[in-house]
Amino acid sequence: MRLLQKTMPLGEDILLARHGSSIVEMTQDRKNNLTRARLVDGSTDTASNFLVSLNAMAATTPAERFTKVAGDYSADRLPVSRQEIRFMAKVTGIWAVASTAFIGALGWVIFNYGDHESLVGMMGTTF
Repeated sequence: MRLLQKTMPLGEDILLARHGSSIVEMTQDRKNNLTRARLVDGSTDTASNFLVSLNAMAATTPAERFTKVAGDYSADRLPVSRQEIRFMAKVTGIWAVASTAFIGALGWVIFNYGDHESLVGMMGTTF
């Protein structure tokens, strides 16, 4: 019966993805919400059973988290480098300008060369 199956903690899933068949034993550290794995070579590895550390999130305000991210951006410690962020910002800006120009030009063409009655009919205002 599917209702009686035990769900696997997130830490077990993470450790299986990291080490696969080289895991000898897995235990749960319920106090720290961790899963510990003993590997074939005798070493151990741990993984959290939560996606986000709830204690760390509760200890900081959104303003403090934003300040930390801004500091990490200034020091170039983010997973994405500052050069990549700048490049993507430039591409986004160029795309926005090109899209606005295209839509504006299309609107100008429709306004100047479109037939008023057929446009109103297409918009559904004539019943």
